[in-house]
Amino acid sequence: MHVKEIVLKNFRNHTDLKLTFDSNINIIVGNNGVGKTNILEAIHLIATTKSIKAKYDKELINTEKDFCTITLFTHYDSLELQVVKKDLSNNSSKKVKINKTPKALSKFAGYFNCVLFTPSDIEYITGSPSIRRKYIDSILVQVSTEYKKNLNLYTKAVRQRNKLLQLINEKKQSIDQLDYWNNVILKLGEYIQKYRYDFFNFVDNNIDEFNNQLNKGNHKVKVNYLINKIDSARLEQYKYTEIAAKSTLVGPHRDDFEIMFNGNNIAYFGSRGQQRTAIMALKLCEIEYIKLKKQEEPVLLLDDIFSELDDDHKNTVLETLKNRQTIISSTDVPNFLNGHIIKL
Repeated sequence: MHVKEIVLKNFRNHTDLKLTFDSNINIIVGNNGVGKTNILEAIHLIATTKSIKAKYDKELINTEKDFCTITLFTHYDSLELQVVKKDLSNNSSKKVKINKTPKALSKFAGYFNCVLFTPSDIEYITGSPSIRRKYIDSILVQVSTEYKKNLNLYTKAVRQRNKLLQLINEKKQSIDQLDYWNNVILKLGEYIQKYRYDFFNFVDNNIDEFNNQLNKGNHKVKVNYLINKIDSARLEQYKYTEIAAKSTLVGPHRDDFEIMFNGNNIAYFGSRGQQRTAIMALKLCEIEYIKLKKQEEPVLLLDDIFSELDDDHKNTVLETLKNRQTIISSTDVPNFLNGHIIKL
């Protein structure tokens, strides 16, 4: 599924922007600050319904406006996502449509698929576990509508359970009330972790090969899924600790992963170059995983990454551009690339 056209209304710094794309390589060219990355963010938002940068959806709206709209046209469909301010707080509402027909967010995410490379992807190694969980979810919501639905339900259930834990801690509710929410988060949590395990199993079986294509030499790369396993026994084991902490300590909202390079955690023992190569290998796995699950090539989004790469890695990225639509942001046109130029 290719991007044919995108229309942005009050999205970030773009109050009224319309762009058309070629089915092969597209290069968005402009000075820093003109909103090149915002365009890629908008496309990725259509695929996942989650922003790569914003903490609150309200941040997506131009500061002088009350709403923003992204409309993406493929050769067959129109996909629309709108965010509307609710009040002076960070609250907002998000609505989506496919071919002008309203849809649930869980049915919208993954209708269109893309993979995004950015220089900040290094945070998947150096950043917090929450950044890594957000990354995992951005992939899995594209391959399973049920995953998106169950993830939302799980997040809400944990929030409610935490409120109950606080009331139990304050002696305002009986501990017996936990049974209901235990059953809810157990069912949803097991589903989420099953899908995450499938993804990490795929990555662990493929990342070593991709990394050695990128790196000269025979290096061993492994990904460990650091699962915070949810089951009845662990919920019972941590019950009183959770009451004391007034917080749910067991489950996928505390999952993490680590990348090992020649037996060591690359976050602590890898060079910057090795870390970037490992992330590229992880992203190549992401492309193949989405392709496997959805039976079509995802659109590739590259946010000004060529300045970060040496010639060998540039050539590897160029190989990934073959036979798929690619949208690239850059301050100038790379002399080793031919494509449809879009000047901002």
